Amino acid sequence: MSETEIQKRGWDAKTIEDLASTLDIAILVYDRNDTLIAGSTQFLKFFDISPELLVPGARLRDLFNATYDAGGKVLGSLNGKVRVVSREDWIAERIAIHWRERYESVEKLADGRWMRLCKRRMPDGILITTGQDVSEQKRRDAELSRITHQAELSQHVLDNLVNPVMVKDSQLRYVIVNDAFCQIPGLKPKQVIGRTAKELVAPDLAARFEEVEGRVLETGEPFDAAEDIYRADGSVMHVITRARRSGRPGQYYVTVSFDDVTAFVQNGKFDPDIISRYDADLIANGLSDATQDGSASPTAPPERILILDQDRERSAIRVADLKKAGSDALAIAGADEAVMFLDAVKSFNLKVSTIEVTAELARELSSMALPAHHHVLKQAVADRLAKEPPPARTVPVAASASSSMAAGPAAGISMPDKQSPSPNALPEIANEPDLADSACLPRDRIRVLVAEDNDVNQIVFEQILEGIGVDFRIVSNGQEAVAAWRAAVPDLVLMDVSMPVMNGLQASQAIRDAELAGSADCGHVPIIAVTAHAMSGDRERCYAAGMDDYLSKPVSPEKLESIIRKWIDRPGRLLATG
Repeated sequence: MSETEIQKRGWDAKTIEDLASTLDIAILVYDRNDTLIAGSTQFLKFFDISPELLVPGARLRDLFNATYDAGGKVLGSLNGKVRVVSREDWIAERIAIHWRERYESVEKLADGRWMRLCKRRMPDGILITTGQDVSEQKRRDAELSRITHQAELSQHVLDNLVNPVMVKDSQLRYVIVNDAFCQIPGLKPKQVIGRTAKELVAPDLAARFEEVEGRVLETGEPFDAAEDIYRADGSVMHVITRARRSGRPGQYYVTVSFDDVTAFVQNGKFDPDIISRYDADLIANGLSDATQDGSASPTAPPERILILDQDRERSAIRVADLKKAGSDALAIAGADEAVMFLDAVKSFNLKVSTIEVTAELARELSSMALPAHHHVLKQAVADRLAKEPPPARTVPVAASASSSMAAGPAAGISMPDKQSPSPNALPEIANEPDLADSACLPRDRIRVLVAEDNDVNQIVFEQILEGIGVDFRIVSNGQEAVAAWRAAVPDLVLMDVSMPVMNGLQASQAIRDAELAGSADCGHVPIIAVTAHAMSGDRERCYAAGMDDYLSKPVSPEKLESIIRKWIDRPGRLLATG
């Protein structure tokens, strides 16, 4: 492109620099030969490279060489970790991305910052690339996600409480209510949230409630009183009403809870010492079901049991069994969620009496810095790990179907003892494969998994595969491809090399790693690279990632049917399906 043409486009260095400075982004503009037309110095904020590489006429490959040396090899990892990839392979991958019509990703740099990369290839071959520091946005998003998650867990805690609980803001508007509280007025949460007592109950009751709550907000002094609460159906609750202030100056809240003390009330009259007796009973028993004299306490809440199990279906069964037995149980599937949940429980001055944890989550929790007040969780983790047998010697997985059948259990999987488990313990966790047993059975029709992010190419694949009578599933990125492979192992995978989230090379490597780890018993599934790029080193990169063959775009029915026949009709395919 001549200097005159550049000026006609208005892409001179000063214009680009001014625009980049105004928008606080890095801008690079390349012609169809990957020669720099104009670039902004904002790019130097991300990588310590020579300013000469941003002068018109500089080659894209030279920029990539310098960027790789300056720490750019982390690009493509999505987590800021240095990738095990050669300079040439990394440059080839980046150039392939540049030649896509449109590309966008958010990637973590080696110094911890987050960078948003956007690329757009114009119809005339001109490439416009922008880079923007989005570290602060990522931090805000993470914090918002954490707060949202914390709020959801807090609500989950509240809704699983037998006792009614509600929270009001400084204007005495309801901001949090649990299901048990909503049963008192016979309303749904959305009919209560945002309203005041004056809108829900008689004026004299509302005035009394707000007098007490206002005093707690103003002074911070706790309030406890034994009183009768009338439900909407006319029934009476004998309760101890407790009001406490929380928050910080200028943003105080009042939390009100109601402890059912019906068992302490005789002939409809409160014992004068009912509050101290009830509190002493709870403190002495740690919210368990025994009193100081060893007799059963009808006032203590049911035993609260937390199930930490990554298998949601199994944990749901366990929770249902515990609830039938009279315990108050709920399940959580992640280590981080468990810690957040227990923090929420503590904020409501509640206790979890028992924690059942699987070996996998116990190992994850043991590597975390748990707060000192989570002693029940720490003890549960220690007890679970103490039951774990020493690591077994890993036996290589046999290569053929017949030898792997004779070998018995899959390598690296420890089989549980035959003894009957304790009724209060979780079932032993076996490292079972993610795939259904039926996924590897012989089938009449060939199943093909297609990973392709371009909408037009997806339509082309759909039409061709339908025409040749093949069952297929199409996904839009490498991460979805790995998940689809785990859900139902196909006979063949057509993998686009350049995709967002996880590219085809990364997805292929993930599938091969899972096959080696024994996550599938269906043998080696052929993976065919599908790409429009035919640059030197592309085939080698695909083979190195575990792909078996190479199919160039545009894809025709003849080429696609030929590659399927080549890989599906051979003896190895018959072995793979048993």
